[in-house]
Amino acid sequence: MLMTKEQFQASIRARKPMNVYFLGKKIEDLTTFPPLAASFNAISTIYDLQSRPEWKDLITVPSHLSGQPVSIYNAPLRSAEDANRKTRAARALAEVVGCCTHRCTGSEAFAGLGPACYDMDQDLGTHYFDRFMKFLDYVQRNDLTCTVTVTDVKGLRTLAPHEQPDPDAYVHINEVRDDGIVISGYKCNQTGILFAHEIVIVPTTNMRPEDKDFALACAVPADTPGLTFVLGRTPQDKRFFEVGGDIEGIDLGKKYADHQALVYFDHVFVPNDRVFMCGETKYVGRLLSYFTAVHRLTAGGCKAGGCSALCGAASLIADMIGVQKAGHIRTKLTQMAMTAETVYGLSLASGVEGFQHPSGFWIPNPLMSHTCKYTCTQMPFEAVRLARDILAGFGETAPSELDMRSKEVGELCQRAFNPGNPAYTAMDRLRAGRFIEHMARGSNWTAMALHGGGNQEASTVMARSFTDWDYLKNLVRAATGMEKDPARVDEIIAAIGKRQGRICTNRDLPQSDNK
Repeated sequence: MLMTKEQFQASIRARKPMNVYFLGKKIEDLTTFPPLAASFNAISTIYDLQSRPEWKDLITVPSHLSGQPVSIYNAPLRSAEDANRKTRAARALAEVVGCCTHRCTGSEAFAGLGPACYDMDQDLGTHYFDRFMKFLDYVQRNDLTCTVTVTDVKGLRTLAPHEQPDPDAYVHINEVRDDGIVISGYKCNQTGILFAHEIVIVPTTNMRPEDKDFALACAVPADTPGLTFVLGRTPQDKRFFEVGGDIEGIDLGKKYADHQALVYFDHVFVPNDRVFMCGETKYVGRLLSYFTAVHRLTAGGCKAGGCSALCGAASLIADMIGVQKAGHIRTKLTQMAMTAETVYGLSLASGVEGFQHPSGFWIPNPLMSHTCKYTCTQMPFEAVRLARDILAGFGETAPSELDMRSKEVGELCQRAFNPGNPAYTAMDRLRAGRFIEHMARGSNWTAMALHGGGNQEASTVMARSFTDWDYLKNLVRAATGMEKDPARVDEIIAAIGKRQGRICTNRDLPQSDNK
């Protein structure tokens, strides 16, 4: 059953007390704490939109388990159409909230766990897939928000997980009991985790047999005893305390944001029915391959939406101050618009050129998906640079909303900041300027473009492993006459036609010894 915005908010307030800290002090009520207000508003808006008719077909789908409508964030991809819907939804929602939706990583954990659990069951005779599908059914029926904890703090990077001086540098198994496991360790950079119902834990990197205790995947309720959270800072966290009275929060840039937190698992018990991997190091790489293929597809849609919004703000600034027809301004705005379409197109293409896993899950084309994410680590930063160029000096240096509304200097500030265009006020100019500031440095939008879903090197490594280097070299052997055997040349040419004449085949299926 789909929750309304009000039902979601009530469900978060109904959780057991959680240990959450910020600036050295414990937060008593997450839903009323000012630095979390925009984040709570963002995810509440996602729940609100799924009940609107014009959004229904975009962000809800019939469950393949129950047949009932469920959020796309709780529905695994089962076709190219599903993959493209995820991309389109990611872009549309980013154009609304301009930040993370708080629910995407959970959906991508499902996308990786489903086929990985299936593979383990087929090869090892385990029962992970059945456990996982029952958990998924529970999440769908209750319309829960799930987040995935991927990034361990890692300690000294030259050491494997089992070699770390502090084993908590990676989440690991302390104890295996008849009824479940006990886990401990750190996860970091967790977006939206404080407003999640369920936390899914997966490994962050490939494991060797010696790392058996670190090869785990499971799920725990966010209010499980033994969890401690520390809310991360942003350049704007103090500004949230300024809102109220006549101050509407213009200096925040917009009314939506996300949050990140460090989380520590201190001997947390996980019952067997929530354990989806327990020591199977051989399958960690495969799980991560499935997961990242979907996670990095989503990045293209998400960053396309952010780039579109950034372009809109820069275009407004150009209109306000009368430079919208200047040649170099038009070129810059068009470049920003094309950036959005580039990453969006890569995301769509990776979904279309995916393949059906035997479990029924749809896996996006890994090479294109990682290429999409690699592009997201570069192009949005150019869009930010162009937006700040058009914004000019009145970016971070603009007077605050408090000064603009001040009895003493308000009129003075507004006269200076008035764009001279009767269609816009000084406050309109401040709103558009602060929006650009927020996207450029006030939020983690640029950090997520670079590191969210893996940094540039991570995408490069994965793309390299899925590139058919022999195929590429054979193209040149045939085209240049380097290959002297006519039959072999015909084989190469036939392979080219066969490769491009199909959508994709299971040649893209990650192997268990994924390098």
